[in-house]
Amino acid sequence: MSILDPAVFRDTLDVFVDHKLLSSNEADLVVALLEPTFPFAEALSIADSVHVQVKIDDLGVLPHGDIVRSGVTSQRKTPGFQKYGYANGLAVIFTSGPIAEDDLVPGAVTRPTPFVDHLGIDLREESPQSAGIYAALGERATDSGWRTVRQGGPDSPVRGCYCEVSEKRWVYPPTGTDEKYRPIEFAFGELQVFGEDVGCDYRPIDPGHPLADLVPAIAGRADQSC
Repeated sequence: MSILDPAVFRDTLDVFVDHKLLSSNEADLVVALLEPTFPFAEALSIADSVHVQVKIDDLGVLPHGDIVRSGVTSQRKTPGFQKYGYANGLAVIFTSGPIAEDDLVPGAVTRPTPFVDHLGIDLREESPQSAGIYAALGERATDSGWRTVRQGGPDSPVRGCYCEVSEKRWVYPPTGTDEKYRPIEFAFGELQVFGEDVGCDYRPIDPGHPLADLVPAIAGRADQSC
């Protein structure tokens, strides 16, 4: 059973809403992940944590002291990256610079910053049960009308500049529901953190994006979402 609590999540998220780093609607998107009707509720039931990836122009504007005093229990900072972790299983991550294939295509990104680029669901345990739930995500997404992309694999881990994870399954909401959902990342496997930059993988663009075919061939490495 998941220990993640939507009411506790909302209390934490409201700190960022108050500072205009998240909109109230974006906070609602995060809480909605924990609803029983969420199409991927089974994966949430075994999730270790949830992260919110926010694109921002300048990390220097973050009210760092106020955020830390809101109950932050862990932090990680690298160039263009700031992660705040909470004991309740929520992490809020801010990145400046490109983090997604969308960023490589002029006109593909239309939201004003700061905005939530994607939500992440962290499945760290590599047990047979969790592996089975993870493996079924692609079929579950297709059956529910979501588009999906697999990234990485056992012999090609997904890198996040100073970290890596075995693989990820990305799902993209059905057409017309982008205000209700955002792209969602399911990261599977133990997170490995390094002391040096090992290269980064971009978030894949939604295959249904009208400009998806314009993503440059070099779009492989830059996502900082670990």
